[in-house]
Amino acid sequence: MKTKTLAALALALSSLNLLAACDWMQKKDPPGQKTAAELKAEQAARIRRACASDSTYDRLKELAFDEAVRIRGGDAQALDAIAQAAVVRMEEPVAKSRDEDLNVTVCTGRFILELPPGAENAFDGQRRLSAEIEYAAQAAADGSGLVYQMSGAEPIIYRLATVGGMPRPQVAHAQPVPIPSPEPLPPSAPEAEPRQPAPQPRAEPAPPRTAASPSFSCARSRSRSERMVCTSGSLAALDRQMSSLFYSALSDGDSVTRRELRRSRDRFLAYRERCPNEACIAQAYRDRMDEIRDIAAAR
Repeated sequence: MKTKTLAALALALSSLNLLAACDWMQKKDPPGQKTAAELKAEQAARIRRACASDSTYDRLKELAFDEAVRIRGGDAQALDAIAQAAVVRMEEPVAKSRDEDLNVTVCTGRFILELPPGAENAFDGQRRLSAEIEYAAQAAADGSGLVYQMSGAEPIIYRLATVGGMPRPQVAHAQPVPIPSPEPLPPSAPEAEPRQPAPQPRAEPAPPRTAASPSFSCARSRSRSERMVCTSGSLAALDRQMSSLFYSALSDGDSVTRRELRRSRDRFLAYRERCPNEACIAQAYRDRMDEIRDIAAAR
């Protein structure tokens, strides 16, 4: 009897030891600390909020329009209606990297700006603008939210800046013609004395040329050719047309096409600067547009 009792006691002790060992092997989180699953879920929510939330898209839209206004020299009025009605979509937003120490999330995606109805007339019939972008979101130091930086959106920004810089409707080259004041009649003279002819009116100076609005900011123009474009409505119109074509091709082209477009742009700017007159600059713009079409069609 005593032997059976001892055996049962030994078996019970062995079971208790086994349970204790199993409980020791199970990983426990310290009291009050979040589990690994909870931490993972929170990180996924942060990344989703930084890369693919409505607030992110609204902020990226603001960045694009703000930069377009800056390029246009602060003229925001022409873009206000488009900015209020335009809608942003992002195709395939992906988190490229995440730095937990700096609390920075870097994302990539295809930024699509859906233009409001009627705006396509100012964008060569296009209803949307798009570009492959990279954007970074970092928590603001004051805890007010996320601060964004964006790169690669130039095809959208410069198209907006071009439209924003379009001059208000006016008759091309129409200038008020100065009307000379009537010359006073000579003093009365005896009837027998012939009347002296009235003196010829002096030639009035030509009226000043109205400032034009090309795709770049005339307030920041530095080169001689840029100043010529900024004082000619016809050259400014060619510049806007060329800029629109360039950034459209840049947006639609592959990496090889984009590299060739940028490389040839420097050659065009150098050639334009050597032009001695407006006729030369106008032809340079036409040749450049033909070149852009050829580069885009080659791929």
